[in-house]
Amino acid sequence: MSKELAEAKELIKNLKQQVENLHWMKNHDYKFLVDENRRLEQELNETKADNKKLAQQINDFEAKLRDASF
Repeated sequence: MSKELAEAKELIKNLKQQVENLHWMKNHDYKFLVDENRRLEQELNETKADNKKLAQQINDFEAKLRDASF
């Protein structure tokens, strides 16, 4: 087998794999997973923001107790 033929066969193999990947990406399951990932990232970001707010509230309450000599 010539070098050019081997390269062409490898290129065809790679292109077929890329086409299969594109078909899979268009699949409903993939879209669902992308949407679910976005939803979970948003939920995570909201949880982190809530945790920061709660930590600040706790620190403020702790400072008030300290000022009141508890």
